[in-house]
Amino acid sequence: MHQITQLRQTLQPLLGWHGARVTFLSLFLVALFRVKTVNLAEVATGFAGRAKAESNYKRIQRFLRSFEIDYDLIARLVINLVGIPKLWVLSVDRTTWEFGSVTINILMLGVVHQGVAFPCFGIY
Repeated sequence: MHQITQLRQTLQPLLGWHGARVTFLSLFLVALFRVKTVNLAEVATGFAGRAKAESNYKRIQRFLRSFEIDYDLIARLVINLVGIPKLWVLSVDRTTWEFGSVTINILMLGVVHQGVAFPCFGIY
């Protein structure tokens, strides 16, 4: 639980969200690292606490259904957390995914730091 508290305290001033949303995001991120998959049913099993996995799964669904993410805010968050210095090295990547009969093209802009590209903005 210490990891979640520490993450929540780090994210709160940078995001400016309601405390419950920051707590959820902290739980969600730690669960992602625990289960090492993006399958939401699996992520729900990685949440800390005594709630059942089914309850956590419904919580994830409610969050993703009703909350719109501000991608500019997330980009600033990544840059602040990673401590990427000014004079950024930018990367651009385009990929195409097939999802059933739908073709999805994504153009992503990232900031490169120590050999890792951190995605900051995408168009699809």
